[in-house]
Amino acid sequence: MKKFLRWAGAAAIYIGTALIVILLMQYFYHSSDFFRSLFEGGALQAAPSPDGATAASGGNLAETTARLSFYILIFVMLLQLFAFITALWVFLNIAKSGESYDIRMKKMEYADLFLDLPLYFGLFGTVSSFIVMSFNPQISRLIAYSSTLVGIIFSVLLRVALQYPIRQKLLRERLEDSALKPGGRDS
Repeated sequence: MKKFLRWAGAAAIYIGTALIVILLMQYFYHSSDFFRSLFEGGALQAAPSPDGATAASGGNLAETTARLSFYILIFVMLLQLFAFITALWVFLNIAKSGESYDIRMKKMEYADLFLDLPLYFGLFGTVSSFIVMSFNPQISRLIAYSSTLVGIIFSVLLRVALQYPIRQKLLRERLEDSALKPGGRDS
């Protein structure tokens, strides 16, 4: 039952985070002309025809590509946010566990993958922006730069603010344990 509650709590945090990010992004998209223009500006328009039929579909194409770009950016940002939260959980659980020093240090070594996930998702955002490039080069660059930048920032933040202090704490514990044992440093 306790395990189920932990999983339900984790799912609630992920879903809550996703809803907040999506609702905020939707709010800015619909209420701010500047924010919306980031996605609509530079979209390729269809050439007008003499009967004017293509002009409506050209506007529809620009709106469709703007929405596609917007949803790709939201998806990539959510992936990076989820990777950040997951890494935070993994490392805090390692720090709080009552296992021996050697086991926790080995777990820290294996958990390094979680520190790189924001970078990998940033690379995914950069690659996915190439899908949009043929329709809207401006937003393609925005997606590529922002996903890479957010990935780098999250990865550095996790390493500096989470991994380094936890390792220092574990090393201090190791030194204190070895000093207290018979035949340790103080003997």
